[in-house]
Amino acid sequence: MQLDSLDRGRLLLWVPLFAASIGLAILFGLDLAAPQYTGILVFVMAFSGLALRGPRGAREVLLAHAARVYVAALLLAWITALYLLPAHPATAMVSLAVLLHLSTLYIFLFVQLPPLAAARTAAGTLAVLVFTALPHAWLTLGQTGVFDGVTLPVTLLVSHGALITVLHHFSSFRDQLAHTEGRAQVLNELAHRDHLTGLPNRRALERDLERVTVPSGAGRRLAVVDVDGLKGVNDRLGHAAGDDLLRRFAEGFAAHAGDHGQVYRISGDEFALLLPDEPLLAGTIVDAVTQGVQENYPGAAASVGTARWRAGETADAWLSRADGAMYRHKRRGGPGR
Repeated sequence: MQLDSLDRGRLLLWVPLFAASIGLAILFGLDLAAPQYTGILVFVMAFSGLALRGPRGAREVLLAHAARVYVAALLLAWITALYLLPAHPATAMVSLAVLLHLSTLYIFLFVQLPPLAAARTAAGTLAVLVFTALPHAWLTLGQTGVFDGVTLPVTLLVSHGALITVLHHFSSFRDQLAHTEGRAQVLNELAHRDHLTGLPNRRALERDLERVTVPSGAGRRLAVVDVDGLKGVNDRLGHAAGDDLLRRFAEGFAAHAGDHGQVYRISGDEFALLLPDEPLLAGTIVDAVTQGVQENYPGAAASVGTARWRAGETADAWLSRADGAMYRHKRRGGPGR
């Protein structure tokens, strides 16, 4: 499953809830439940439960601040372990749990926040973690415990600092990749779409014809439509009117063929319709659209030619036959096939 397909917000809430529940069970199971540790764990469980099952408005607010709240809870547990309950039997376990779960929360910060904001929050958390460990390091200087002496702040700086750096680079790369992919999609869309009518252009038609010139292409018919009268409209009324004429044809073709196939603008005054193999469908569509356009531009007309896909035929050959049928229609004044 890809990361983007996960419900990242709910995952951020369920993991601390599960971890706090397990931690509370362990403390009570081993009869090590100090009020301070118990209070922190109960707070995490209550916060997570309210964020998951509370009122909708409250859930959104709590989720927006969840990562920072969990970080604050872990830092509170850290300070409690170092200075309030240093001799408690559960302190070593709590300290280890804080370091492990902070690593997990760094990951959630980079999932939930932009890379720079996540890096700043994570680095600030690490700074507080190291700063609060310095008095303990001084007091335990020369001792050989896992969390004693200068080993603790140095290890924190190296291990957590390296993790934050890696996560920042990974998150930045992920965002850059997403931006590049989005830009490529936009450029691809621009390259395959006509700016005047908004229809797919000739490149898009050639791409789509390549996709259907396989056995599944059977039952498809390609129509090429040439708009007649465009030059006259441009000469009499100006190019803005000519553009309006083309847009009206484009909108009409799209509206009438929308349930049947796809419409393309393949050159200045030529359109293509990729339709089901119904010999009269293209002519019916063109006639209906032309009648509508003639209400505003009486001299407008259109010539249409169609070609049914033949097994083994290439996309270029198919388009050439439809184009030839259109020109025969234009010359003879009859339907092209």
